[in-house]
Amino acid sequence: MSETKTSCTCEQCYEGWLSPRMRQRLQDSSHIQYWLSQDLLNTHDGVPKDVTSVLPIDYAHIGSAVHYLPAEVRAKIGPSALSKASPAGDEVYRGYVAVLKAITEFVSPESEGADTHNKGFPTVSVLSAHLSALRDADAPDPDADPDSPSNAELIAVFLDNGGKAEHALDCIVDRAREELSPLGHRYTKEDEYIDRVLYCEENLPECKNDDEFDLVRIRLGLPRETLGVVPEGEVDSRDPVSDDEE
Repeated sequence: MSETKTSCTCEQCYEGWLSPRMRQRLQDSSHIQYWLSQDLLNTHDGVPKDVTSVLPIDYAHIGSAVHYLPAEVRAKIGPSALSKASPAGDEVYRGYVAVLKAITEFVSPESEGADTHNKGFPTVSVLSAHLSALRDADAPDPDADPDSPSNAELIAVFLDNGGKAEHALDCIVDRAREELSPLGHRYTKEDEYIDRVLYCEENLPECKNDDEFDLVRIRLGLPRETLGVVPEGEVDSRDPVSDDEE
């Protein structure tokens, strides 16, 4: 038995390292990051264009998921109005949201092929291949606006501007740690109660792997440390508390 398999104490971990509770957190995180990002787009799309052209939405400073993109990619994410500095406008951001949506759909229990991958979670290589397939897909989205770029076109814009599957996956894993696990500074006793009672985590077996985010990152093909940039004013629980903060 490998070293990673011996870390499982619930006897239900996928391939000996991904516990049911960890898998649930990652799935929840993917949904949350997509919903939050999509809400920004919905806000913009619900406002008249003559307003957003004067008061554009600056996604790069509002969307938390954007902080997991490299600086050179973030620089290409313009506000909702076109400008000389960002000739693509907000299409790079919309492409990022399309990628988050694709991941959410991929890990959904109702997704095609769920029987084979629903107990696990997609790696960087699996997601990269999935995005490439979506990018090349010819089938039109029946819910898409015919006057707007398709999901395939938006994913292509994101990838062509330096975006990668690992950036979105890094966001999902790190936010799961910070917001949905006891290791994170945003996780409160109230969150713990909600997870245990309302989200039925109490029905999931406890396991040593429940909080092994370092192991998850290695297995998914991510660097050990997140590449995300913590926004100014937000304290990261992984940083030691300074004397001024105590």
